[in-house]
Amino acid sequence: MTISLRSPSTQILALAALAVLAALVSNGLASPARRLSWRRSVSPLLGPPPPMTWPQAPTAPAAAPASAPSVAAVETQPQRPTPPPRAAAPRTAPPEAPQPQETQASTPIREITGAEAWKAFQSGAPFLDARRSAEFAEGHIAKAWCTPVWESDLEDRLISFKAARHPGAEDPIVIYCSGGDCRDSHLLAAKLLNEGYFHLLIYHDGYPGWVSQGHPIEKGQP
Repeated sequence: MTISLRSPSTQILALAALAVLAALVSNGLASPARRLSWRRSVSPLLGPPPPMTWPQAPTAPAAAPASAPSVAAVETQPQRPTPPPRAAAPRTAPPEAPQPQETQASTPIREITGAEAWKAFQSGAPFLDARRSAEFAEGHIAKAWCTPVWESDLEDRLISFKAARHPGAEDPIVIYCSGGDCRDSHLLAAKLLNEGYFHLLIYHDGYPGWVSQGHPIEKGQP
């Protein structure tokens, strides 16, 4: 039996099939909220439709619970060494205050060189000769005073010197003897220190050093 596509029944079936197909495509493209639920009905022309199944949206896999790190992993991690405690910085002693240098005021008796003795002579400082009077007469520094420390008239000679020169307590006074190991000049300086004089200069080289330098000398009794 041959079915002609030009017959009215054939055209109706074709249109119905196209309508169903279009409805299926439209329903499949629509959102889930707008999709039509299909009822199973028996078409008198096409018979009962097959059950329709729609693909479900893939569900995201459930997140795996965080697992505690294994004991092996913990054991293999390097341990950071504990830094040693810092030692306290040592305390440093405060710097000592500089000690004052000795000056003429703090050293009332001091020895001087030949150059210093010559400078004192040029400035007009008095010179005291502590040797014996006989040595003084043989030769002495020009304008020096004869004050022999071992002779009994020493006090009178010192009184004459003070009355003539009126030295102040801090005025320089040069004292000499025979130089070298001679201690007469030191003894005379100690006596004048007890009398209140605080600027006593001992010429260490004494009369021999003065002569060797060619400085002015005199002879005879004072």
